[in-house]
Amino acid sequence: MGRYTEGSCHIQEHLENPKATKQAEEVVGRGLSGLAVLGEFLRQDLPIDRTERLEALLKAILREAMSQPVSGPDARKIARFQKELGFLLKYKSYAIKAATPVGYSIFLQNEREGFSFQRHVEHKLEVFHILSVKPGGYIFLCDFQDWQRAYEKGSIERWLAGESNPAYDRFKFVPDPGDVFIISELGVVHTVVGCVLEEFATVSTDMVDRLHDQNVGKKIPPDFTRPEAEPALRAIEPPRRNRLVHGVEHRRMERLDPVPVHGGERVTLCDSFVRAAHCLIAPGQDTVLTHDKERAVLLRMHSGHGTIAVADVSETTAPRLRFERGDLFLIPPGIQFAARNESTDFVSYSEHRIAPSVAFI
Repeated sequence: MGRYTEGSCHIQEHLENPKATKQAEEVVGRGLSGLAVLGEFLRQDLPIDRTERLEALLKAILREAMSQPVSGPDARKIARFQKELGFLLKYKSYAIKAATPVGYSIFLQNEREGFSFQRHVEHKLEVFHILSVKPGGYIFLCDFQDWQRAYEKGSIERWLAGESNPAYDRFKFVPDPGDVFIISELGVVHTVVGCVLEEFATVSTDMVDRLHDQNVGKKIPPDFTRPEAEPALRAIEPPRRNRLVHGVEHRRMERLDPVPVHGGERVTLCDSFVRAAHCLIAPGQDTVLTHDKERAVLLRMHSGHGTIAVADVSETTAPRLRFERGDLFLIPPGIQFAARNESTDFVSYSEHRIAPSVAFI
């Protein structure tokens, strides 16, 4: 039996039986050489629990690879793998969650449907960047104490059905595209409904206390598939104007202005537990070759086409990988990278930076 076939068998056995830990260890033990076969499984449309079982194997491989300095050839292997894999697609009744192993995700929510009302009780913190708002879309944020005073199952169900209720109305906010919300404290009750949004989070899986789940019993729509999702993801147009929204009831708006950088401009959405940014590159321009010693970098190319240079510091010439609209690249810590715009319009991309020790728990 060839190693490729043997690897497929080990992955399938672990997928069918989570207790098949020896098979999981065999997959992880192959390191980066096992990414190709794992990627074939990760691109399948599977229930969330199975996708996340495979995702755990991917995280273990990447955690081991990034626990020491990564060479240029291995860095390009990781970057190519992420490009070929694209997003991990997780299907919920109300949304498609397009995820990556480092905590960057895009949610395609149905109109008037969204997250449960939830709070984090473990260390998962996140940034929501609203890309578009569908009719009836909103975000809800409140302190847990206010939730406890207001919540009653019947009253919130009536409110969700359209009945006015001041106890909930005061925490509902209709965002504009480009609005940024930072959930930086444990215990904040939140939901987002009827939006397309980017999430920059510390981990890629759910770690929430669901206080009211309006989605219980709902079925996953039959058109939630990779062939349907990928064109919708590629069609996303990020907003050019952004603002940070502070507060849960009395809100304060802070405009997030871009700053000039070599080849274009950058707007930082958040720089704390993760660094979240949006970047533009002018036609025919390059960004500066740079690296992050401590954090992995996830790039999501929203528009245009060109190349990404990926190299370790010892390589005198940085090999380049081609990108098109919608591509993803994962760059290990310490690896130099730069983007070149080879299109006639601006290239736009999101940048998510996070320490592997945080992302791959």
